[in-house]
Amino acid sequence: MQHLFVLEPDGSSNLQQQLIQKLIQTILNGYFGCGSKMPSSRKLAEQLGIARNTVVHAYQQLIDEGYLISKERSGIYVNEQLFELHASPDSANKPTTKGSSLNWSQRLPKLKLENSPPPYPDNWQHYPYPFINGQFDPSLFPVNQWRECSKLSLNVGEIKGWASDSGHQDDQLLTEEIRTKVLPRRGIQANSDEILVTLGSQQALYLLARLLLNHQTLLAMEEPGYQGMRQLAQLNFSPLHFVEVQEDGIDVEAIPPHADLVYVTPSHQMPTAVTMSMEKRQALLQRAEQDDFLILEDDYECETNFISQPHPAIKSLDSQGRVLYVSSFSKVLAPGLRLGFLVAPAEVIRKARQLRSLMLRHPPANNQRIMGLFLSLGYYDQTMRRLNQELAERWQQMREALNHYLSTAIVTSRTVGGSTCWIRGPEQLNSERFAAEAAKAGILIEPVSRFYGGKSKPMHYIRLGVSSIPSQKIRDGIEQLAKLIWRWQQDEQTEESTELCFGERLTGQALRDFVSRCEFIGRTVFGDPYRIRLHADGSIQGFEGYHDEKQDQGKWWLEGDHWYRQWQHWSYGEVLGFELYTDGNRINWVRQQKRVDSAFFMLHSSDDRE
Repeated sequence: MQHLFVLEPDGSSNLQQQLIQKLIQTILNGYFGCGSKMPSSRKLAEQLGIARNTVVHAYQQLIDEGYLISKERSGIYVNEQLFELHASPDSANKPTTKGSSLNWSQRLPKLKLENSPPPYPDNWQHYPYPFINGQFDPSLFPVNQWRECSKLSLNVGEIKGWASDSGHQDDQLLTEEIRTKVLPRRGIQANSDEILVTLGSQQALYLLARLLLNHQTLLAMEEPGYQGMRQLAQLNFSPLHFVEVQEDGIDVEAIPPHADLVYVTPSHQMPTAVTMSMEKRQALLQRAEQDDFLILEDDYECETNFISQPHPAIKSLDSQGRVLYVSSFSKVLAPGLRLGFLVAPAEVIRKARQLRSLMLRHPPANNQRIMGLFLSLGYYDQTMRRLNQELAERWQQMREALNHYLSTAIVTSRTVGGSTCWIRGPEQLNSERFAAEAAKAGILIEPVSRFYGGKSKPMHYIRLGVSSIPSQKIRDGIEQLAKLIWRWQQDEQTEESTELCFGERLTGQALRDFVSRCEFIGRTVFGDPYRIRLHADGSIQGFEGYHDEKQDQGKWWLEGDHWYRQWQHWSYGEVLGFELYTDGNRINWVRQQKRVDSAFFMLHSSDDRE
């Protein structure tokens, strides 16, 4: 018995459950044939090194389920009638091992769907630095609260409520909680007949695509944008028009006037994470009314704003019923939860419900009830607050690390939060090849080709996510990523480009005079302005943000012709030394023949003080 299976004391299920599963496998695989005697509970417990009671309880459950029978004073045997109800194949017509002889390529529809590989491996959790999106660090899931709601859903009264078939209706508790608690957070007011529960946001998008898209309807969507929506358009033979994403969202003016449906992800654009401004939300609605098109609002990561308050959903500004709103609990709780919802006019919901019933009558009622209880007990709000705090910390850690290690190598998109960062790397960077090299070093990042649907696919972008990596690993992971980028740049440079010119180097007294009365003005990798003011007494003042929201102080000194500085908090409080070069009105900080950062500078009189 020992060589047949091994029990794992630290497994996800307890020893009794593991033993039951293993015993069923051995019985069904024929190791213990029908009518054969099972080992005694004492002997099996000794062989497996577990308590005898564990074996006794496992045997009893298998007896209750009909796999085993107990014969008085004889022992426990495999039920001789176990397989009597199983269909027996005709021995004269046994299937061959050569596979199907049918030509399935002629029978299946010729759908030209994109066939992009998954952006990360299934064993992503085994990598030390998984900067990926779409997965969650398990520590973020509210285990205890979800367990409590699961137990409550198994009360007799609750089971009576969800176990019977409700036709194609959704759980009333969940629908009411969405209507009264979730939607008002986004400024949306809706009736119960305007809400449909779906298996994640993807099913909601599928239903709307089937209802609204065909070969005569034009879908306009963001570029770069969500691959899943492009594929749905292809599935429904709908022509596509790609619209550029600017620093504050989709270019509204570039939307064609003959568009029928416009798909947007305004809260944190997929994949750049930029937030659509309030002005553009209003302008998009005005264009929709003017040109008579519908707006499909995928409210992706709507809750994760860390710099400013979230804008209200476009749906909340809609007075004509033009906005079809899609959101998901899976994005904020766990990807495997697969629960989302659609908000639209009642007529659209009726049609979507009918179409959903052809696929499945409704999402599993027990899962809906658990989610309804989770909301009604206040656990959703509690989880969102905790999740926001945790993601805000991780997001800030990533900002600081990128600014510290990669300030001149990359440029990031302008964003006020979210769980991802869209990065423009050096021109020679090929994201697919670079992602493969990074994975060899234990760093998972997302290449970008799958986000582009047009003919032009810029390859020097990458995307980093923080929902899957613990906060304490972010700095080290970005530092390792920076080393790879610098090495990549060196490997890709031609001989002609290896001669670097940073301007005129400052040395001696000229260096001292310069740093004693200088102010640097620049931008972080996230585009936020900063000022650094140096004083003759060796002190530094730093200001970051449009309203100097972040401030720090530090000190500077000279050692030979190298300038050193140390902040109290910024740049992790590290002591760093640089060579300083001026090029016109720009200053370049250089270490080991690499430009670390650059900014504009201006000189002030030596007795000026902030």
